[in-house]
Amino acid sequence: MPDKTITYEGLTPGYKFPPAAYELSASFVSKYLKAVDSAGVGFVPPLAITACAIAAMTKSVPLPPGTIAIHASQELEFFKLVPIGATIECHIGVAQKIARGKMSMLILEIEVFDKDKEKVQSGRATIALPA
Repeated sequence: MPDKTITYEGLTPGYKFPPAAYELSASFVSKYLKAVDSAGVGFVPPLAITACAIAAMTKSVPLPPGTIAIHASQELEFFKLVPIGATIECHIGVAQKIARGKMSMLILEIEVFDKDKEKVQSGRATIALPA
């Protein structure tokens, strides 16, 4: 559910999205592996965790009508493997907001923690938002 107190236009560097928790179920991991045409190894693929975090951001703020968020790039550091079925908590903030003509970009800072509050991954992701 989008945050009714913030609009896309109101996003500024330093804004923190509400934390989001996800259970990384076997069903989710199976769908992710099928989508990326990969085999599983008993743990959640790290980029599947990143996908959850970015999905949390796109669902928590209303984007301009007709906007499609495109995951353009990422710089991530992975600290530990996450078993299938674990619950994670994603923290995302706006590091930078860039407007170039009809294209906007958000550079997001991402931190993901497991149920023991241990950091699983951190880094930055760039989301392109063409008009």
